[in-house]
Amino acid sequence: MIPLTSSADAKPLKIAVCGCGRWGQVMMRNIASSPNLLLAAVVSTRPTVPDIIPPGVPVFPDWRAAHSRVGLDGIVLALPPDRQAAIAPEIIEAGLPLFMEKPLALSNEAVQHLVQAADNFGFVGLVDHLHLFSPEFRELVREVRKRGDVRAITAISGNRGPGRDSWSVLWDWAPHDVAMVLTVMETGPVSVSAAIIERASDGAQALENVRLKLEFAGGAVADITTGNAFDRRRREFVVSFDDTALSYAESPENERSLVILQGDDARPVRVDSIAPLTAALSEFVIRIRSGVGGHSDLALGAEVVSILSAAEESMKRDSAVSLKPDL
Repeated sequence: MIPLTSSADAKPLKIAVCGCGRWGQVMMRNIASSPNLLLAAVVSTRPTVPDIIPPGVPVFPDWRAAHSRVGLDGIVLALPPDRQAAIAPEIIEAGLPLFMEKPLALSNEAVQHLVQAADNFGFVGLVDHLHLFSPEFRELVREVRKRGDVRAITAISGNRGPGRDSWSVLWDWAPHDVAMVLTVMETGPVSVSAAIIERASDGAQALENVRLKLEFAGGAVADITTGNAFDRRRREFVVSFDDTALSYAESPENERSLVILQGDDARPVRVDSIAPLTAALSEFVIRIRSGVGGHSDLALGAEVVSILSAAEESMKRDSAVSLKPDL
């Protein structure tokens, strides 16, 4: 295991971002603005790199060269899920803390290879199911635990574009909502069904919205509508009980809220808000400095991949797919 930065050492942690596409550039900006992190390297095989990379930050063709030259404390992967699943086990075997994106992979076989590497060599890091780190969503989970059985969950999320060439809207948008549902329910569904419910075009790309229904053993149903064919950005997540509901929402301006609904009454819940990505990176810092944390993220990420694989099968069959709960 490569030694981690001591918790007593207040120096910023040296981080490399692997990938310099749109999301890689977002990660670079957020790392550069964090007092606890230092953008120490960028890993890219592109012939040219974006101007956003700060002057003096070296660019390497692979993560091994970056770590050998810089001595990294961790790596952030900002890669498509198929490439992430190929490279992550190597980094885990080397003992470097790892920040991974959703979905972990595009198949059960690929994600199990990644989980096996973590079982064999240990793992410190996280999977960026982004909204799980939002203070408002974490407060929603605490409120759920105070109440009785969840009766239903309704989620709507998406935007107008973009389209992906390498993976479908199901794999692009649904991981967040599925991870949120599993976190609230603390168990997996017994059946999954999915269907495309809307198609559109922006003139250059085909756009789609999909609807997933996750049925749970106790009778609760999670109804998720997600995709890239909305007219604007959407994020709503409502957990319903017998006489109340909890509503987590994010506006197009990235403002998040949590509201308790009871009859005609809507009571906002105040929390110290912080952007989910900022919160996720802060959690990454804590885990690197402590040297622990991340296996539960992998287990959840693997369950998300399993459910999305079942949803994909449901779309092919045009019928529900039965599952054995694993959480």
